Amino acid sequence: MTLLDHVVLQVDDLNAIGDWYDQVVSLAGGARTFDTPTLIGYALPGQPAQLFFSLATDPGGRQTHLALRVEDETTVRRVHEFATALGGEILHGPRLWPEYAPDYYAVFIRDPAGNNLELKCQASTARPTLSTQPITPAGPSQPN
Repeated sequence: MTLLDHVVLQVDDLNAIGDWYDQVVSLAGGARTFDTPTLIGYALPGQPAQLFFSLATDPGGRQTHLALRVEDETTVRRVHEFATALGGEILHGPRLWPEYAPDYYAVFIRDPAGNNLELKCQASTARPTLSTQPITPAGPSQPN
């Protein structure tokens, strides 16, 4: 398994960036494989899209979307609990996202730098259950 699942970068002109990356990615052996009015994505042959560009939604800034692939729903929920315990902003709680894929299970949180961090997994056939282990945020390091 790989840690990085995909990255989404926001841009003002999706057509211009698409024209440019169509050429660059094709030189690297890939192609545009995902195309909507607000989001485009690129992949190598036989691979899922990993590089996306979306129309900017964060005026005055650029919100980066970083998606990490994790093993299971329990891990997705534990990260949600961790972020909640720290008072973090939860953009979308853990759930299935069938608009992406039937078994796409993810949580979206705002990291301390303001980025949109997604943790996702392939959902199991079992019904998701709540974590039974408490999440305790690590405190500052103590000097030795």
